[in-house]
Amino acid sequence: MNNLKISILLPYKENFSPDYPGAVSIYVNDTTKSSKYKKKIVIYGSTNYKKKLSKNYVNLPFKKEIFKSSSKIYVQNFLIQEKKRKSNLIEIHNRPSYVDIIFKNSNAKLILYFHNDPLEMNGSKSKNERMNLFNKTEKRIFKSEWSKKKFLKDIDKIFHK
Repeated sequence: MNNLKISILLPYKENFSPDYPGAVSIYVNDTTKSSKYKKKIVIYGSTNYKKKLSKNYVNLPFKKEIFKSSSKIYVQNFLIQEKKRKSNLIEIHNRPSYVDIIFKNSNAKLILYFHNDPLEMNGSKSKNERMNLFNKTEKRIFKSEWSKKKFLKDIDKIFHK
């Protein structure tokens, strides 16, 4: 566990600042502070605020480009950092659409957190997309029993563990 490296990728536009923090940022900050692995964790995001919730945060450089997906640019900027760091574990919060890109470009184990309705998010709306997430993520963590039930809708019972 000495060389364990954990990266946490916040949703694009999630403010990781004491000034107007997003709900996901508050959750990540609070759980990271109390984690026994807190010294092995780096949190990545994109915020315009100068003040950050913690010192283990890296603001990803970001510039919008015409005709390019902001989310894809954001994830590509994360992957540039990730190639240098080479994490063992990457937590993705509330963005199932990031999984395919990261899975193709990293050997880290992926954990996907759902804070909201999975059926409303790109990358987990259809049964096939959700089955894809079973294949590409080590774990899927739900902040409520309700969101877990939504995710498992129409999924074979053998996956309901």
